[in-house]
Amino acid sequence: MDKHIFPIDQFRILRPQFNALPKDDVLIIAESALHYFPPSSDACFNELWMLVVAHMLDLNQRITEGMAPTGVITNVTMDKVSISFTSPPSGSDWSYWFKMTTYGQQFLALFLRCELTQHADSKASSELRSVENGA
Repeated sequence: MDKHIFPIDQFRILRPQFNALPKDDVLIIAESALHYFPPSSDACFNELWMLVVAHMLDLNQRITEGMAPTGVITNVTMDKVSISFTSPPSGSDWSYWFKMTTYGQQFLALFLRCELTQHADSKASSELRSVENGA
């Protein structure tokens, strides 16, 4: 696998809310983020990567601030504390996790668009090869 270099300067321009974090911290999260989707050379890769990093950093900040991201509060009981959460609608645990932040939601939308584009490009290439081969 080629070693990808995280576009830290572009990330800091697009996501200035994370500029206070040390560069090394962001790069460690960026390396970890590669476990959530396959590295590629496609045009969407860097944007997807930056969105996963922003998603993970946002979740980390929320947890550090004591706001464990578990879903929308649907019920609260004051005496003998009881809190109920609802999870965002999703089709999988992977989708549920990404829907916990706006960055994750953007990632899912872009990931789907890029997959559809790749599928369409692949289908068009296949059809073009068929035409070229006289099929």
